[in-house]
Amino acid sequence: MSIAAIFDLDGTLQTGRIGMSLMQHHFLHRTKRLHAIRYLAVHLPIWWAYGIRLLRELTARDLWTRNLGWAVQGWTPEEAMPTFDWIADERVLKRQRDDVVKRLRAHQESGHRVILLSGTPSPLLEVIGSRFGFEETVGTPLILREGRYTGRSEPPACQGTNKVLRLEKHLGDTSFIDWDQSWSYADSNIDIPVLERVGNPVAVYPDKKLEAHAREKGWEIIP
Repeated sequence: MSIAAIFDLDGTLQTGRIGMSLMQHHFLHRTKRLHAIRYLAVHLPIWWAYGIRLLRELTARDLWTRNLGWAVQGWTPEEAMPTFDWIADERVLKRQRDDVVKRLRAHQESGHRVILLSGTPSPLLEVIGSRFGFEETVGTPLILREGRYTGRSEPPACQGTNKVLRLEKHLGDTSFIDWDQSWSYADSNIDIPVLERVGNPVAVYPDKKLEAHAREKGWEIIP
């Protein structure tokens, strides 16, 4: 049986947020700025609504995640690749959490099955994962039509309990994983279902809800 080490991306391996990195790229590089403006105009009010408790956090994150494909609408995968490379190199790697990457390296050296699990659009997540040496990534797939991104994602978005569903779909036969000996790293309370799936959950720079839950359960907390 294999021991898995499952890592979240935003707030865990890096301090930044993929959605904002996509928007920053478009403004800085003067490409698809109308797409970025449209996305922000629609989704910033969603986050404000969460802030004043009109929406649940999971609902807000789900909406932000499922519509990230708007940022690459109309591009072919080849046309989108320079954007994905820029985000990986100029944003994610420069904002990586060195202490968490050190844990990743330890799992890789131990021969564990390391998996990057995130709501990030799948093709972008693959590029980011390659920079860290992940051979397996599980994100939110984007829909292609006639070789171009439609702007839509394949439901469900890889958030909350759907992270577990997408992970298990990716793995296929989950009996090959020794879940009691496996590890999961995440920063948000909405990742609790993934953290509870393993015997060694680690709350990484956790939000207040996750920190409280982790302390109650006796989980490891970084820092």
